[in-house]
Amino acid sequence: MSLRKKILISASIAVGFTALATGGIVFVLTTANFNPAKVDQGATSPTIVYDRFGHVAFTINPSGTRRVNLSQIPKMLQDALIATEDIRFYQNHGFDLRSTFRSLVQDILHRGSLQGASTITEQLAKMVYLTDNQSIKYKIQEIILGVELSRYYTKNQILDMYFNTANFNGATPGIENAAQIYFQKNVWQLNLPQCALLAGLPQAPTQYDPFLHPHAAMARRNIVLGQLLKYHFISQATYAKAIQSPLDLAKNPGAVADGVPPQYASYRDYLYEEANKIGIGARALQQGGYKIYTNLSPQLQMAAYQQFNNNAYFPPNMNGNVAQGGAAFLDPKTGGLLAIMSSRPSTYQYEGFDYATQTQRSPGSSIKPLVVYGPAIDTGKYNANSLLYDGPLNIGGYQPQDWESHPTINQHVTMRDALAMSWNIPAVWLLQQIGISTGLTFAERAGLHFQPQDFLHLDVALGDIHPGTNPLQMAEAYTSFDNNGQRIPAHAIERIVNAQGLTVYQAQSVPIQVMKPSTASQIVGLLQNNVVNGIAHLAGVAGRHVAGKTGSVAFLPPGYTYSPGDSDLWFCGFTPNVVGSIWEGFPNTSLQAYIPNWVGGSALPAELFSAIMTQGLSGTPAGSFTTPVNTSSTAPLMTLTGLTGSYSATQNGISLSWNPLNGSVYYLVFRGGPSDRNLYYNRSIGKTTSPSYVDPIHVLGGHTYQVVAFNALTDHEIAVSPEIEVQITPSSFAGSGTTTPGSGTTTSGSGTTTPGSGTTTPGSGTTTPGSGTTTPGSGTTTSSSGPTSTVIPGTSTPVAPPAASLKPPPQGE
Repeated sequence: MSLRKKILISASIAVGFTALATGGIVFVLTTANFNPAKVDQGATSPTIVYDRFGHVAFTINPSGTRRVNLSQIPKMLQDALIATEDIRFYQNHGFDLRSTFRSLVQDILHRGSLQGASTITEQLAKMVYLTDNQSIKYKIQEIILGVELSRYYTKNQILDMYFNTANFNGATPGIENAAQIYFQKNVWQLNLPQCALLAGLPQAPTQYDPFLHPHAAMARRNIVLGQLLKYHFISQATYAKAIQSPLDLAKNPGAVADGVPPQYASYRDYLYEEANKIGIGARALQQGGYKIYTNLSPQLQMAAYQQFNNNAYFPPNMNGNVAQGGAAFLDPKTGGLLAIMSSRPSTYQYEGFDYATQTQRSPGSSIKPLVVYGPAIDTGKYNANSLLYDGPLNIGGYQPQDWESHPTINQHVTMRDALAMSWNIPAVWLLQQIGISTGLTFAERAGLHFQPQDFLHLDVALGDIHPGTNPLQMAEAYTSFDNNGQRIPAHAIERIVNAQGLTVYQAQSVPIQVMKPSTASQIVGLLQNNVVNGIAHLAGVAGRHVAGKTGSVAFLPPGYTYSPGDSDLWFCGFTPNVVGSIWEGFPNTSLQAYIPNWVGGSALPAELFSAIMTQGLSGTPAGSFTTPVNTSSTAPLMTLTGLTGSYSATQNGISLSWNPLNGSVYYLVFRGGPSDRNLYYNRSIGKTTSPSYVDPIHVLGGHTYQVVAFNALTDHEIAVSPEIEVQITPSSFAGSGTTTPGSGTTTSGSGTTTPGSGTTTPGSGTTTPGSGTTTPGSGTTTSSSGPTSTVIPGTSTPVAPPAASLKPPPQGE
């Protein structure tokens, strides 16, 4: 809205209501929303929440609001509210001209939205009739409705309705509920400091919640006491004594007054948040008689609640404070929120800080599939068996290090092993190869958010992102792996039906294509390998397929040369039917707010995930991961090229050689005959670290060979050669020259052996005593199949750059 238009509207409001207040002009103020009976409805209808199976899960505010009469509310509490919110309450006619005009001037000068200056009557009107909107249009309606209420009700009636309608703590409306929750007292039993505390809450119930923010609550209470002193409701001596009083809160800060069972408290909170975005506020949910159909899984929610209450998964820091946590679990095929934990049950607060949706923390290595490996595979240039550089790396002064000082002498590692062991250098190197923009754009499609500076540094590969992320975002991002590359935004509510039986909301699930289905399939295979063979093995669930990735963020306080522990621990994983993300840590990373190294690191959330899934999915079908048509969940092995062989009399057997692979590699050689061509993997004849091998065999006929390369650090297969066949014939032993007795010289000729002290028996492949040497014979080598370069079978796309080119980029690039 332009400044000129705002001035004109503001002037009109000021002039019009000045005339109204002085009686000079008669205004007929009406609005279609006004129903005088609506503001004082004594009876309320509870809202019923249904789970994903259509069964009643819980009822919100089943007993209604605890109403009290104005006569039961202490006079000092009434005075505190008036002194703080509307000092001219008994003199104005529902709106305060002086405050309204002052607010208009401030908003014009600062070009902001119209806010503040609401009388107690206007606040009541807004709570009953309007949404929380600060536009001038709504301010006009608020003023009109305030005037209307003043015409229908006395000041005491308005004050009575305000105290029974306003949210003083957020969980349920009404001053009596707030008194019970914060002090475990009836409102008429409150003393002056307690009355001042409650009177200061309606402006921002969560911000000033004394359980969550005691210092802010204390400061707000003292402001209210100051207002009482300013307007002469209390004396200086009474004020001085009151501000010295402690908050004196109830002993059970987790008490909730709306009747929701404690295991559903976190889910209820998220439901409130989602309903508010839809346009249904907390008060309407508590009293409006809605039926809300959700994606809640009661069994999984109970499992999460109970396991989050187990201190074994949440170790204390060096000061003895127990770690905090948050978690979210989704249906990957629908995006439905199955379960959520906003905090540990022992520290839960209604509308308190939600560690599942509000925390902004580094995800550590759990981001690697989203920023590095998924995007790399999606380019079509890499797969699970691609060799990645794993040596010393210096990129413009940035030198990534691996956990536990992982040695980089091997120089190369497969993507499968790099991800399974969560090594950092290969991830940083690979992100540099594909480009930071490629990696982060992929992750943005998966639902993560980044700042411009994130596109400038490679340590985003290790989770250094701004402002950070939370369990719900990470769970939603991982659903794209478990749903053929598609992400469906997370949501708790499927449908809302009002008290008249009309459907007022229906969720619309629109999938977002994050990656190719084949990419998702390969990532599922990689992440399954993490759980079966990698450092995430503690996340396994008996009888179920599980895939996932751990994450941790080392805590390095100033002055330390080593990390004593972790500030953040993560596990993000999934079964075929459920995706979950768990974070553990401390709200603030002070010198002592870290999880010590000795307690288990990222194994903790992995174990917690296993415990929740084991309990929460018990009795449900295990399912299996979906593999898209014409793809494989495991990427094909690389081709080991250059395998040749021939009989060598000098080496007394068949000599094999092949093109070497760089890095820490060993090779197994397999041999089979015409009748057992498929038994190579059961008939290894030798192991070597060099690219050659001699098989001491002399049996005439054809012999087939295959060589398989393995990573020496993990024993995982890297590459496999095509089969070859080597023939041994009589001429293989005869050679192309003659062996003479005595001197051991060989003359070129017909290939016959001159009589001497030693004879060669055809077919046996052995030479009896004699000093002659045998020239290599005529054995031939035939290649049975396979390409001569490293490619994905069936394509011409290189699997990875040639091993010789896998070297760190120059410094400064």
